Amino acid sequence: MNRTYFPEGTQGALEWNGTLVCYTIELPWLGNRKRISCIPEGEYILQKRFSPKFQWHLHLKNVPGRDLILIHPANDAKTELLGCIATVTLHTGIGKGSFSRKALEKLKALVYKALVYNEEVKIKIQSNPSTPLRMIRLKTSKEIMNIVERAKAPTPKFFRVLRSIGLALLTISGSIIAAPVTLPVVFVSIAGYAALAGGVISVISQITVDDEANREQAIINRLKKDNQYLPRDGIK
Repeated sequence: MNRTYFPEGTQGALEWNGTLVCYTIELPWLGNRKRISCIPEGEYILQKRFSPKFQWHLHLKNVPGRDLILIHPANDAKTELLGCIATVTLHTGIGKGSFSRKALEKLKALVYKALVYNEEVKIKIQSNPSTPLRMIRLKTSKEIMNIVERAKAPTPKFFRVLRSIGLALLTISGSIIAAPVTLPVVFVSIAGYAALAGGVISVISQITVDDEANREQAIINRLKKDNQYLPRDGIK
């Protein structure tokens, strides 16, 4: 299975002996965090599994740090998956697809037939060479945020100090410019430059984002909103 990573989700193409069987959708890669991230790349043994919700489907054994990761039908990774893989016939968007059950039946026919003959069936999950995982990870936090989101996001400690310095410069220079007495032109000019510098420093510091803190907060918010009452890792 070849993956293509995006900030909103993960697309895949699943082949059997070099022939395309179906496409896949998953959650985005978020460091293998339970319930919000797709699973790590690697080879996993497949086995049959039955549940009242999904009927007959597939289970990936021994996924590091995860529990009960399945291949089951779903058409929207964000609302229907907690780390599992969903088969789809067509991709309709990032993390979205159509005719999921039809795709799963096609995959099951191949896997179950091999299992009947006691063959070991494995799925190999790997990156699409044109979109390596490390390239996508560098983009997720910095490139999808607008100015308002940056202004509201956590600021690194160093830039908080710079912001305080900038505000102090603005305050001092403003007092000099607005002084009720006549001051030498050189002092007023210096105060004007200081005000400009203080404003620039304050703005830049305010929109500089602590990516790690922002990512962690987003994860916490999503966990609280979407997954508070869900007992297992791979089932939604």
